[in-house]
Amino acid sequence: MRARTIKKLVLERLVVSTSLALGAGCGGGKGAAPGAPGEIPIVAAAGADVPYRLGKICLSGTVEMVPVPTDGSHPPYSDYWGIELGFNLNQGADAAKNPWPVPAGVTGFWFTVEGQMIPPIRFKTTPTGKDPALEQDSCAAVYANSGEANDVPFAEMYVQCWDGPQGTGTTDVSNGLVDMGLQVAAVTGEAYPLDFCLTHVGVMTGP
Repeated sequence: MRARTIKKLVLERLVVSTSLALGAGCGGGKGAAPGAPGEIPIVAAAGADVPYRLGKICLSGTVEMVPVPTDGSHPPYSDYWGIELGFNLNQGADAAKNPWPVPAGVTGFWFTVEGQMIPPIRFKTTPTGKDPALEQDSCAAVYANSGEANDVPFAEMYVQCWDGPQGTGTTDVSNGLVDMGLQVAAVTGEAYPLDFCLTHVGVMTGP
């Protein structure tokens, strides 16, 4: 896998139960089981050229280390970016990337990965009107253990989450979200071998 590779998947639909939209129950958390309330089915769009099977998406390879220039100039992060496994949340039949209005009571996402080599993950989402190319999307650093559900509250996701404990800004979900994804960012200190599968994704709910 080349370090610059970006894998993009598309969900045909986002399934959130009525009870979750009203804020009742829990959308996930540690030990969330398959079919847990709030789980979003992993379904690739028709004709998508992606390595997936129903309910599981697996990645293996290496995210290369960003080389440090010998002349002391800035490392070429734009050429050694990393990977992203991403999902559009409300894509129409015409392939338009529409905003997904965040239902009342939904406070974040949760996800579960399984595998032998799970590197540090940035879980990201893009608020409507923000441009990831300008680093306006939001993210949170997650150190996931195999088989455990990881909660990612919106309140703990920040714009440019790598820039200090609270990044450079908070996440605004008031106008909805357009996508979410898992990123493995390349760094200067080491390469990241990876071999894991995304097995479950869902929404968190709260008061």
